[in-house]
Amino acid sequence: MEGVQCIARGLPGASSAYVLQRLNAVVSPLRPDIVVLQMGVNDLAELMLGSRERAHAVAATRRTIEAVVASARTLGARVVLTTIFPLAHGPLPDTAVQRAIAEVNRDLLGLRMAGVQVLDSATVLAGSDGYVRDTYADDELHLSVAGYAALNAALVPLLGNCNQG
Repeated sequence: MEGVQCIARGLPGASSAYVLQRLNAVVSPLRPDIVVLQMGVNDLAELMLGSRERAHAVAATRRTIEAVVASARTLGARVVLTTIFPLAHGPLPDTAVQRAIAEVNRDLLGLRMAGVQVLDSATVLAGSDGYVRDTYADDELHLSVAGYAALNAALVPLLGNCNQG
């Protein structure tokens, strides 16, 4: 997109709690006009290990993502939040994680906050079965180059809309 400089500050494996803790220190010095937030799958992927109770994981992830969005808004930036990517097909499909993702995403899609737009990643990436299309996945949790290209194509119109109130 002409006239837009993008600076990636994401960290592989980071939880939404880590993003919340580091957001101000990492993003504030950049004085961004727009902050694109993409997080949550690492929080819910812990359910695969059985290390967290589902209802607690869903509630904590939802609360933390909402806190990150609110924190990003204090920077004076417009925020584009993507919902959590659905899982891709894997050797052992984890329906508990997939259901948790869908539950958090329903809440994120209803997030109403001034200066915030939400991009539903599932509408861009998922097939009719709700899982990320194979061509868009590197593995169960990560997108391929084609997956990010599809997501970026859906993101561009929202970035243009960020100039509007």
